[in-house]
Amino acid sequence: MDMAMQILGMIALTIVVFIIYYFLKTYLLSKIKINKWAVLAIAIVFFIAPVYMWPTMPIFVSRYVVPGVFLIFALWFMDLSGFRKRRNSSRSKYTNNGYKKDKKNDIVMRPKAKPNRVKNNKK
Repeated sequence: MDMAMQILGMIALTIVVFIIYYFLKTYLLSKIKINKWAVLAIAIVFFIAPVYMWPTMPIFVSRYVVPGVFLIFALWFMDLSGFRKRRNSSRSKYTNNGYKKDKKNDIVMRPKAKPNRVKNNKK
């Protein structure tokens, strides 16, 4: 029973972190211009620092807050580095919805430059 409660707690934490990250990304994180490596460094600090502060930290903070903050920074780093954009882009001839790409619409036809036309108009 105890193991089931821990698993449910982790699933609930994951859902809450994803909801918080979605709202943060929508209203706050998209407006902040920061280097992606600084975000990764902050995420690593939140991953390593609790090991040294473990005895003085309350149980709630060590179980829920610190991993949640680490996940938010890790997701923000992945978002800044373009990880999800590269994973979602298809390299095949099919689009994401399963239909074939239309090559005719992708090609832009430009007229050929005709330099002699300007000379003939002056006559």
